[in-house]
Amino acid sequence: MNRRYSAPTLTWPALRYRILRTTFPTPLYALTLAGSIRDAPSVVPPDPWPGDPLRGDAIRAGRYEFAGHSVTSASPPWVAADDDTHPSHWRRALNEFAWLRDLRALGGNEARQVARLLTLGWIEHHRQWSWPAWRADTIALRIVAWLTHYDVFFASADDSFRRSLMTSIGRQIRHLIRILPAEVDGAARITALKGLICGAVSLPCPNVVEDNAIALLKRELTRQIFPDGGHVERSPALQLRVLCDLIDIRATLNVGRRELPEFLQHAIDRLAPMLRFFRHGDRALAHFNGSNEGNVRLIDLALSQADARGRAPRSAPHTGFERLSAGRMLVLVDTGSAAPGLDQTACAGTLSFEASVGRDRLIVNCGAATEGDSQWQKACRTTAAHSTAQLDNRNSSEIRDDGAIGRRPSIILCNREDEDGNSLLSMSHDGYLAPLSIIHKRQLYLTADGEDLRGEDIFTGPAGHPFTIRFHLHPRVQASLSKDSHQTLLRLPGGSGWRLRAEIGHMRLEESIYLEAPNRPRRSQQVVVDGETENETTTVNWELQRHDQSSSRDRK
Repeated sequence: MNRRYSAPTLTWPALRYRILRTTFPTPLYALTLAGSIRDAPSVVPPDPWPGDPLRGDAIRAGRYEFAGHSVTSASPPWVAADDDTHPSHWRRALNEFAWLRDLRALGGNEARQVARLLTLGWIEHHRQWSWPAWRADTIALRIVAWLTHYDVFFASADDSFRRSLMTSIGRQIRHLIRILPAEVDGAARITALKGLICGAVSLPCPNVVEDNAIALLKRELTRQIFPDGGHVERSPALQLRVLCDLIDIRATLNVGRRELPEFLQHAIDRLAPMLRFFRHGDRALAHFNGSNEGNVRLIDLALSQADARGRAPRSAPHTGFERLSAGRMLVLVDTGSAAPGLDQTACAGTLSFEASVGRDRLIVNCGAATEGDSQWQKACRTTAAHSTAQLDNRNSSEIRDDGAIGRRPSIILCNREDEDGNSLLSMSHDGYLAPLSIIHKRQLYLTADGEDLRGEDIFTGPAGHPFTIRFHLHPRVQASLSKDSHQTLLRLPGGSGWRLRAEIGHMRLEESIYLEAPNRPRRSQQVVVDGETENETTTVNWELQRHDQSSSRDRK
């Protein structure tokens, strides 16, 4: 369990930020952002990340679609971006300008003209601070996008355009200096520091700006990256994002002929193997803590750019995950809890697991919904949306109305034993102790051939509380329930058959949902085993076995 991270306390930078923020919307504050600036960047950082020409063509046609929300506008869409009836994730994505990659992938003079028109429209519309356009990580991504695409879109523009562009970049960097580190935390803070370092190297800024940003980055990486390489927010998607940000920072320092800090490469070397840890056989990401499958091409490219050769670890005890692998089966297990203060995307999925066979996903968690859909987003964070046990229809961690985690497990125990290729995990958490006086224990045992996964869920505490053990299935898994309601036959797309059987409790099939991407929900099924706690200890044994060989083997 992660015990190293503790909730941040109110510091002088945070108090200073709260006071300063009251002045941001005023014309006087806008005047304080003025200053001298270069005519062009002295360094143009590289951008290795792919764009999508189809999205670029949609932007060229005036259709702006991000994470499932689309707005069509015949003129620059910055008025629409101020309209809070549009989802916040869409507004941020528009203001971040990462979609310049899509116009770059589209290519041609028309794409160049669209990029200039939209950029100039933003500059003219945002001469003063507004939210979310001036949020720290949004500013950073915009600065990086403008600088990395300078040669592609802006270098050949007229003097007036280039002067407006560089003046705006300077104003945003001055604001970024004032609001860091207080405005954002976690992965977003690392993104914001990337923008500040990129701007400081490219313009350049006074040496103290770059030095302070590097020092703050070192502090944040020490604080946010665990010894096993996991990121403190425990999200595979954010693991990828932080790795990409550090790769960008390293590339910027290289092209600016700066000495690379040893801590930066060390962080990349630790993050990359842990990103491999979170990949299933289909090379996409596991569904934990606000993550979906992600873009396999981007994941492959990030690992290639990282140039870190470390293999995926079997165990990540500091981050709170375990990885069981035998034969063609892979099992990923959440054995941790959300970090206080960095839990806005954390899920109540303690002791949940995902299992895949080769390239086929079998047991899954539901995934993450878009930020703008608050009801679906909260539903996907619940214990019921994960392949684990739930008691009394409660979450193992309390998800508050403001999105933060309230009550959560305070003690999570995990012991691992590996012998002759067999692996046993013995785990427990006390997330239900306060409301129900019950401890949930779970054991997972994977045989060396990868064809037998055995589980045991134990509830220690008073009788009379209903329990539900869920096994969410990938949409491509075909399931049929036996007549006696004690086993379910599962067929994977690759052809292999599996049998899920439970000794006690009532087994049934119910509808579920699977989000391979935030805006792409797919209908699926879940196997549900439910019952009621009895006496002081209730034990539910279940097993997931390769069906076409199980009849010839002696199973316990």
